[in-house]
Amino acid sequence: MLGLLVAGVTLAIGVAVVGLVGAVLSLVFGIVFLPFKLLGLAFRGIGVVLALPFLAAFGILGLVIFGVGALIFLMPALPFVALVFALIWLVRRGMRPARA
Repeated sequence: MLGLLVAGVTLAIGVAVVGLVGAVLSLVFGIVFLPFKLLGLAFRGIGVVLALPFLAAFGILGLVIFGVGALIFLMPALPFVALVFALIWLVRRGMRPARA
């Protein structure tokens, strides 16, 4: 029974030591490789800035293509939309403030 307790404590201490060594190595390598990570981030940012005009052009092209399709699809609803706007105009026309 005492042997199992000693083995468990030894195993727990071993796991803690391996974890501590891993944490220290991770911190050291993180500091050593930080300039390269920042350089990669800068290059990725330059790539995004260079790709922005293409993204905007394709976005506008997609908006035009899908926008025309949506307008054609919604064409049957135009009489109802015109009716709603006419009703709104009539209601607002009748709501003039009283003058004293």
